[in-house]
Amino acid sequence: MRRSLTCSLLVIAVAVSVPSLAQRAPATGVRTVANVRELHDVMISPASDAVFAASSNEALDAKGWTTARNQAIVLAESGNLLMVGTRVRDNGNWMKMSRAMVDAAALAAAAAEQKDARALEAATDAITTACMECHRPYRDQGRQMGAPPK
Repeated sequence: MRRSLTCSLLVIAVAVSVPSLAQRAPATGVRTVANVRELHDVMISPASDAVFAASSNEALDAKGWTTARNQAIVLAESGNLLMVGTRVRDNGNWMKMSRAMVDAAALAAAAAEQKDARALEAATDAITTACMECHRPYRDQGRQMGAPPK
């Protein structure tokens, strides 16, 4: 009995003093590989182009809706990547605008999942707004959105 009580107390003490695995920080931190421009070239531009193309196609088949959903997810997750490591320009507007892209792309993914063309079109409007609001101060130095300077 005494041994069982001692074991139980020991297990409780260890459980209370050791944080759960979910609460522990990873042993190694995130290491970014791509910079912001590379993310745009490899993920953001192709994914947004695919979502915009899907929203302008009035006769999407099942494969088209799946592609639109998948590319919207890529776009949303790339917005998350803009908020990681050395890509972060500031903790104010940059984070707010990156989150706006995540939210708009998530709307597009949900619209594509539901095969809702009107909702997808509205989501692409939100994506365009998020892009314009971020490009103007960070990429275009206040100019209207267009091709990036060479």
